[in-house]
Amino acid sequence: MDIKYIEENIEKLRKQRDENIVGGYRDFVVQTYNYIEKKIAKSATDFCNPKNMDVSNAVFGNRKQEKKIRGYIADLKKSGYLLIEGVGADREVRIIKSLDF
Repeated sequence: MDIKYIEENIEKLRKQRDENIVGGYRDFVVQTYNYIEKKIAKSATDFCNPKNMDVSNAVFGNRKQEKKIRGYIADLKKSGYLLIEGVGADREVRIIKSLDF
């Protein structure tokens, strides 16, 4: 993804926020971000390692949407909101900046 593409997507998300569109992509991305934020707050560190199925359960009410959650987390990373280091049990997810959309 290039910078222009990311900026255009963030503008679309801001528009959804401003128009109070509920149940769309933005809602799910924000819920995913908020879940990660809460997990970090509960940890004694500045990161967390949430299981995608747990995030799915919190966002969708079931554990069957892991693929979507992986996509939301990847989008937040590509857009500069999250930093992800390591993989598997050693994965560390950090918040780089607050949501502005």
